[in-house]
Parts: sequence; C-alpha cells; structure tokens
Amino acid sequence: MDFVRTLKALADPLRLRVLAAVAEEELTVGEVQEVVASVQSSVSRNLAMLREAGFIRDRKEGTNVYFSVRPDMAAPARELFKSLQSHFAEIPEVRRDQARLAECRRRRLRRSASYFESVAGDWERIRKSYFDDRVTSLAIEKLLPRDLTLADIGCGTGSLTFELARFAHKAIGVDLSTEMLRRARGIAKERQIHNVEFQQGDALKLPLASHSVDAAFCVMVLHFLPDPARAIAGLCRIVRPGGSVILVDLVQHKQEWMGEQMAHQWLGFERKSIEQWFREAGTTDLDYDLTGSYAGEKLARNGNRPVEIFVARASLPAKTAGKSSRKAKK
Repeated sequence: MDFVRTLKALADPLRLRVLAAVAEEELTVGEVQEVVASVQSSVSRNLAMLREAGFIRDRKEGTNVYFSVRPDMAAPARELFKSLQSHFAEIPEVRRDQARLAECRRRRLRRSASYFESVAGDWERIRKSYFDDRVTSLAIEKLLPRDLTLADIGCGTGSLTFELARFAHKAIGVDLSTEMLRRARGIAKERQIHNVEFQQGDALKLPLASHSVDAAFCVMVLHFLPDPARAIAGLCRIVRPGGSVILVDLVQHKQEWMGEQMAHQWLGFERKSIEQWFREAGTTDLDYDLTGSYAGEKLARNGNRPVEIFVARASLPAKTAGKSSRKAKK
C-alpha cells in the first residue's frame, strides 16, 4: 500500500516539478508557487501529497514554513527519487522552473545583502546592542596556541578579525558585503594592522582553498544563511587536519521580530541540529556550551526573554595521531 501511494505521488507532472524544485533548495509555499508558476492551492495540495508519500519534509520558522527533500526517505521513496532525480533536467518545464528558481535565490541574496549594506555604517552599535564583546572572548578562548592562520567567516566590519590578529600569524576576514569590507579595510589601515586580509565571498561558497587555515570562526552568522548544514561543511573544508571550527550563534527561540527586522532566516538552532551538521561534515570531537550571554538584551520585544547564545567547537581528524602541533586545544 505504501508503494502504491508513493507511485501515485509521482503520477502528476506538476508534482514532479514541485519535487524537483524543493530538491534544489529549501523553499516556502510562496516560493514554490513562483518557481512552478502555479496557484497556491494547487502547490499546497501537491506539497501535502509529496510529504505524505515520504518525499519531502517541512520546517516551521516563525510565520514561514519551508519545504525540502527528506534526507531519511523510506526505501521505496528513496529508490524512486534517485531514479527520477537524474532525469528532472530532461523535463522542459523543469528547465524553465530552474530559471525562476535562480531568480528566487538572487532575490533572497539581495534581501540579505541589502540589509548589511544599509547597516554597515552603524554596524558596531547594532552589534554591541545585539551581543556583548564577551562573546568574542569566549570564541577566542577556544583556541590555543598562537601563531596560527585563522579565518573569520561573515566578518562584517572586522571586530573579531582584528581581535584574532592580535595573536594570529594571519587573520583572514570573509564577508559578502562590499560596504562592510570597505570599512574593515579602512580600520585596518587606520590602526596599521598588517596581518589581516579581507576577501569578498559567500559563506556558502567560501573563496578559501581547502585545508588552508588552522581554524575557522563563524560568529553570529549561521542564522542569516539559507543552508546552515552546507555552511558548516564549507567551514570544515577550509580547515587543516587537526584544526578546529568555532561556531557562535543563537539557541532556538521564538522572537519572530528578529526574522522580520534583522533578516534572520533561522530563529536559532537546536543543539542536536548543530551536532548532526558537524557530524555530517566529518568532524570528530565536539564541545557545545551555553555562554551565559544573551542576544538582544537591549532590544527585547514584547516582554520576551533575550535569546541565549551558544558556542560550539568541532575538531577535524588529524592525519597522524599526535603529530599536529598546530591544532586547537580540546
């Protein structure tokens, strides 16, 4: 009976296009509607059928519901999906859908980029009202020894990058915003800090070579990104064997205004999700701690409690046990 229901779920051309769309990107109902150029009632019905058949899952984030392919499909659904996936591009309508999906991605990126470009001049004030400098210290405390090459992903105007540069051989800041980077470079020049380098790049497509840094920091960035698992995999890719990825972000919360007013795509994260994404990225040991600090203490809304902040540090496997002299402490 399950196999019959699975087959039935794939018997409609529009449903195949919906499945092809969410196989590429996690999308809301409205975004799926835009990609397949159909009415909302039809899209919602088809998403429900695909979910019931075990092909897709949904995730609620504030007032939005996102749909994506299930990573844990049952055997009948998984076998059919794999056989179909390689043929999606042969469907003429799917090829047209891909162009609309690309525009959807560009609009998401523009929305995020516009927010950071617009606040770049006031970012230090916003950052300090959002989380205190103790968070930076907590991130750096996870590292030992000095004389490392460190990456700060989503560096903004460079506050953490400059702190890392105090004891690093080299600190590399990466950010998507040209205005943030312009200000960061100006500060570096003004302070005559010579062991920093700033590069423009997407946190989901890091411009750094594989195994090129001793440790990668990602502080209060993950919740802005559409695909946290991919971001964590990218952070692990650029770190050398035996090195570390240090992640600081928000515990899962219900402060929907952060999504509406501050371009957050995720309302924090559960510990089990962080652990799973690091495990999938091939890390070994993972330390996870609550920092005792809270985001938005000066920006509380509707009497809600400020959002708790966590710090996680994951280790990359060393090539040879006991031979990594340039690795972060456990």
